[in-house]
Amino acid sequence: MNKIKLVVAGAAALLGVIVFSAHFSHPAPSATDKASAAVGSSTLRIGVESTEPVYFQSGGETLGFDYEMARGVAEGMGVEPEFVPMDFNELFPALRAGKIDMIGAQVTQTSDLERDFDFSAPYFSTYVAFLTPEGSTIRTRRDVDGKRIAVVDGAIQESYLRDKYHDVKVVKAPTVSAAVQLIERGEADALFHGAPYAQSIIKSAPIVLEEPIVYPVDDAPIGFVIRSGDPRKEQIDGVLKDMVLSGEWLKVKTAYFEADPLSDVFGDKGA
Repeated sequence: MNKIKLVVAGAAALLGVIVFSAHFSHPAPSATDKASAAVGSSTLRIGVESTEPVYFQSGGETLGFDYEMARGVAEGMGVEPEFVPMDFNELFPALRAGKIDMIGAQVTQTSDLERDFDFSAPYFSTYVAFLTPEGSTIRTRRDVDGKRIAVVDGAIQESYLRDKYHDVKVVKAPTVSAAVQLIERGEADALFHGAPYAQSIIKSAPIVLEEPIVYPVDDAPIGFVIRSGDPRKEQIDGVLKDMVLSGEWLKVKTAYFEADPLSDVFGDKGA
């Protein structure tokens, strides 16, 4: 079994239920600015980042954890999903400009983002990873002090790195590929990014990367992002609740993040 899948799946299963249960034990808040969204639209435009295992193409078929979750939300709302792939740093400007209606790209809910956007109920939990080149002296997350750590500009990992690691030099890159190139050129010692993307990055990198150093982030749910005041939030939350309680969420999660070991909490969810 893939090591990162085991770590992410096992802990996320339990943490995911705790986050979901806490959220769904209270009614979703009503939106205040109903003029800000086209409620009657027959299409939900979803901004995504094209990276395995969250959104990717295989054998002419579109797959991915975030893809299937977002598609399930759209279908539950009775609208047609339209997926719009783009670089991560383009997603929020596109949402602000109304080019998309929702972001589905493993976005962690933070107080900074909540000032400008609304988040759906959580559909996953945040795991992060350090990716290092072959032969790196960085073996644990405690080894990054004094190192140059690459991050994707605009991603949550940048603020988390600055907050939790005060002795690292943060090196920004516009994309994951550009960040790996920094490592290849010797301008960065590691990449700090979302753990679900780690194996895809390792597979596509032009250099050999070590197995990722993975760990969870406490109290950091992942949700779909919509414009502030979008009245569809309550409907989106309701569909996500149904997907969790019916066992559909667990089936999607199991398909992309192997659910073994699996928390007993899910025993009656039909997986």
